[in-house]
Amino acid sequence: MRKFILLSIFICAILISTDTNSFSKSGSSDSTVSGTKEVCIVSGETIDGDGVKYVYLNKEVIFCCEGCEKSFKKNPAKYLGSEGLWCPVCDDGDAKTDLSEVVDGTKYYFCGDSCKKKFTEDSETYLSNYKK
Repeated sequence: MRKFILLSIFICAILISTDTNSFSKSGSSDSTVSGTKEVCIVSGETIDGDGVKYVYLNKEVIFCCEGCEKSFKKNPAKYLGSEGLWCPVCDDGDAKTDLSEVVDGTKYYFCGDSCKKKFTEDSETYLSNYKK
Protein backbone atom coordinates (compact mmCIF):
# COMPACT_ATOMS: atom_id res chain seq x y z
CA MET A 1 0.00 0.00 0.00
CA ARG A 2 2.83 2.40 0.87
CA LYS A 3 4.52 1.78 -2.49
CA PHE A 4 1.24 2.50 -4.28
CA ILE A 5 0.86 5.84 -2.47
CA LEU A 6 4.46 6.86 -3.25
CA LEU A 7 4.03 5.86 -6.90
CA SER A 8 0.79 7.88 -7.09
CA ILE A 9 2.49 10.96 -5.64
CA PHE A 10 5.36 10.61 -8.11
CA ILE A 11 2.99 10.30 -11.07
CA CYS A 12 0.95 13.32 -9.92
CA ALA A 13 4.13 15.38 -9.60
CA ILE A 14 5.08 14.53 -13.17
CA LEU A 15 1.61 15.33 -14.50
CA ILE A 16 1.43 18.79 -12.94
CA SER A 17 4.97 19.90 -13.64
CA THR A 18 5.38 23.10 -15.68
CA ASP A 19 8.08 24.14 -18.05
CA THR A 20 10.03 27.36 -17.49
CA ASN A 21 8.41 29.30 -20.32
CA SER A 22 4.76 28.62 -19.59
CA PHE A 23 2.44 28.53 -16.61
CA SER A 24 0.02 25.98 -18.03
CA LYS A 25 0.11 22.47 -16.64
CA SER A 26 1.51 19.93 -19.07
CA GLY A 27 4.19 17.31 -19.45
CA SER A 28 5.61 19.27 -22.38
CA SER A 29 5.56 22.80 -23.72
CA ASP A 30 4.43 21.44 -27.10
CA SER A 31 1.30 19.35 -26.65
CA THR A 32 1.13 18.25 -30.30
CA VAL A 33 4.53 16.55 -30.24
CA SER A 34 4.16 14.56 -27.03
CA GLY A 35 0.43 13.89 -27.26
CA THR A 36 -0.24 15.42 -23.84
CA LYS A 37 -2.88 18.09 -23.38
CA GLU A 38 -2.41 21.47 -21.76
CA VAL A 39 -4.48 22.06 -18.62
CA CYS A 40 -5.84 25.46 -17.62
CA ILE A 41 -4.22 26.61 -14.34
CA VAL A 42 -7.45 28.31 -13.27
CA SER A 43 -10.19 25.77 -14.03
CA GLY A 44 -8.15 22.59 -14.32
CA GLU A 45 -9.91 21.81 -17.60
CA THR A 46 -8.15 20.52 -20.69
CA ILE A 47 -7.35 23.29 -23.16
CA ASP A 48 -8.78 22.72 -26.62
CA GLY A 49 -6.79 24.05 -29.55
CA ASP A 50 -4.48 26.93 -28.74
CA GLY A 51 -6.53 28.18 -25.79
CA VAL A 52 -6.42 31.79 -24.66
CA LYS A 53 -2.85 33.04 -24.34
CA TYR A 54 -1.78 35.88 -22.07
CA VAL A 55 1.71 37.15 -21.29
CA TYR A 56 2.24 38.06 -17.63
CA LEU A 57 5.65 39.68 -17.07
CA ASN A 58 7.19 37.79 -20.03
CA LYS A 59 5.72 34.43 -19.01
CA GLU A 60 3.09 32.96 -21.29
CA VAL A 61 0.00 31.71 -19.50
CA ILE A 62 -2.53 29.56 -21.37
CA PHE A 63 -6.18 29.36 -20.33
CA CYS A 64 -9.17 27.37 -21.52
CA CYS A 65 -11.34 30.50 -21.88
CA GLU A 66 -11.42 34.28 -21.45
CA GLY A 67 -13.22 33.91 -18.10
CA CYS A 68 -10.22 32.08 -16.68
CA GLU A 69 -7.89 34.76 -18.05
CA LYS A 70 -9.98 37.40 -16.26
CA SER A 71 -9.86 35.42 -12.98
CA PHE A 72 -6.09 35.07 -13.30
CA LYS A 73 -5.56 38.80 -13.82
CA LYS A 74 -7.49 39.59 -10.64
CA ASN A 75 -5.26 37.37 -8.49
CA PRO A 76 -2.23 35.82 -10.24
CA ALA A 77 -0.71 34.71 -6.93
CA LYS A 78 -3.62 32.34 -6.37
CA TYR A 79 -2.67 30.40 -9.50
CA LEU A 80 1.09 30.91 -9.71
CA GLY A 81 1.98 30.37 -6.08
CA SER A 82 4.85 32.19 -4.43
CA GLU A 83 7.40 30.83 -6.94
CA GLY A 84 5.67 32.60 -9.83
CA LEU A 85 5.61 36.05 -8.26
CA TRP A 86 7.94 38.54 -9.88
CA CYS A 87 8.67 42.13 -8.90
CA PRO A 88 8.46 44.17 -12.13
CA VAL A 89 10.55 47.02 -10.67
CA CYS A 90 13.71 45.23 -9.55
CA ASP A 91 13.07 42.36 -12.00
CA ASP A 92 13.46 39.64 -9.40
CA GLY A 93 11.41 36.67 -8.23
CA ASP A 94 11.07 37.83 -4.63
CA ALA A 95 7.68 39.57 -4.75
CA LYS A 96 5.22 39.23 -1.85
CA THR A 97 1.47 38.74 -2.02
CA ASP A 98 0.76 41.49 0.52
CA LEU A 99 2.39 44.19 -1.67
CA SER A 100 0.38 44.62 -4.85
CA GLU A 101 -1.02 47.13 -7.29
CA VAL A 102 -3.66 46.75 -10.02
CA VAL A 103 -3.02 48.30 -13.44
CA ASP A 104 -5.54 47.91 -16.27
CA GLY A 105 -7.28 45.10 -14.41
CA THR A 106 -4.12 43.06 -13.77
CA LYS A 107 -2.54 42.67 -10.33
CA TYR A 108 1.22 42.98 -9.92
CA TYR A 109 3.30 42.15 -6.84
CA PHE A 110 6.40 43.75 -5.32
CA CYS A 111 9.33 42.80 -3.11
CA GLY A 112 9.18 45.93 -0.96
CA ASP A 113 7.43 49.23 -0.32
CA SER A 114 9.99 51.20 -2.32
CA CYS A 115 9.40 49.09 -5.45
CA LYS A 116 5.64 49.42 -5.03
CA LYS A 117 5.96 53.20 -4.69
CA LYS A 118 8.13 53.47 -7.83
CA PHE A 119 5.68 51.33 -9.78
CA THR A 120 2.66 53.33 -8.58
CA GLU A 121 4.32 56.56 -9.72
CA ASP A 122 5.29 55.27 -13.19
CA SER A 123 3.81 51.83 -13.93
CA GLU A 124 3.96 52.25 -17.71
CA THR A 125 7.76 52.57 -17.68
CA TYR A 126 8.19 49.37 -15.68
CA LEU A 127 5.61 47.41 -17.64
CA SER A 128 7.16 48.54 -20.94
CA ASN A 129 10.27 46.54 -19.98
CA TYR A 130 8.14 43.40 -20.35
CA LYS A 131 6.52 44.32 -23.66
CA LYS A 132 9.60 43.83 -25.82
